[in-house]
Amino acid sequence: MKKYLIFIFATFSYLVLVLLFSCSEKNATETESEITFSSHQISGCNNSGLLKTTTTDSCFAYSFDDTLKVDFCLPGNCCPDSQRFVSDYKINSDTIFISVTDTAAQGCYCICNYTIHVELSGLTKDNYLFVCEYPTRYDTLSYSESVSK
Repeated sequence: MKKYLIFIFATFSYLVLVLLFSCSEKNATETESEITFSSHQISGCNNSGLLKTTTTDSCFAYSFDDTLKVDFCLPGNCCPDSQRFVSDYKINSDTIFISVTDTAAQGCYCICNYTIHVELSGLTKDNYLFVCEYPTRYDTLSYSESVSK
C-alpha cells in the first residue's frame, strides 16, 4: 500500500510540473498586454467624397513598419463634429478586429464622412487581416483589408 501511495504522489507531482512549464507565459506568442493601441477622429467633416460604400472603395489607407497606422472613413451625423467616435480592438491570431461606436446624438439633418486614425504597435506578425465593423442607422459598414509590412 505504501508503494502505491508513493507512485500516486510521484505521478501527480510529475503532472503538476509538466502543466506548470507547458503553460508558462514564455510560450505565449502575442498578447494584447504587449500591444499599444490608440485611436482618434481626425477633426472636421471630410467632404471629399470618400464615403466607403463597397469593399472596392478607396477610403482605407495604411502604413506598417514598427507601428500599424490605418486611416478609414465612417459616416456620421454632422452635429457635433468633434471627437465623437470611440474605438476598441481585439486580436485573434492574425486578425485585428476594430469596433467603432458613435457616441453623439443625431443633432442635424446632414451626414458627414469622418476619418478615423488607428495605431497599433507591438504587433509580432508581418501580415494581418484588419476587420472593422461600424453599425450605421440603416446598415453595417465593414472593412476587411489585408495589411502587411
